[in-house]
Amino acid sequence: MKKSILVVVASFMIVPASAQMSVTTIGASDAAECFQHANNDWETSTTPCDIALRDGSTTRRDRKKTLVNRGIIHNRNGALSFAFADFNAALEIDDDLAEAYLNRGNSWFASNNFDNALSDYEHALALDVAQPWAAWYNIGLVHDARKERDEARAAYMRALELKPDFTLAQQKLENR
Repeated sequence: MKKSILVVVASFMIVPASAQMSVTTIGASDAAECFQHANNDWETSTTPCDIALRDGSTTRRDRKKTLVNRGIIHNRNGALSFAFADFNAALEIDDDLAEAYLNRGNSWFASNNFDNALSDYEHALALDVAQPWAAWYNIGLVHDARKERDEARAAYMRALELKPDFTLAQQKLENR
């Protein structure tokens, strides 16, 4: 009997504008290895995800999570068009999947489309993303990229309110 559980883990993406926060999810069976690849900052292979998605027995719940995880790996590899396709496919399955919005926001950010990135991060927050401090941190990155120092500071402070030991946000505030 397959069981699906949701586990959320912060992961840093290696993209030109690195340091955005990603949020991975885990499903059952083959999807679990995809989760492990997405959660490993140095892993670049989507093979476990591809296998899980080809498996005809994968549930819709596991499929949407696997698409998000593969999208994270595509983002890490700089394959943004593939990442967008995966996040959008996950959202077609479940348009309330906050982690898909947060991670698609990272694709927009890496594409220097800060308006869409901000919109997706805010949408993830509205859907109660499991790690809201990650969304606030990413919002701070958008404001930093736009040279909006006060807004960036406020976003990093909000991230720290939600997770006081969040060192990335602490570092951003210390470097101001």
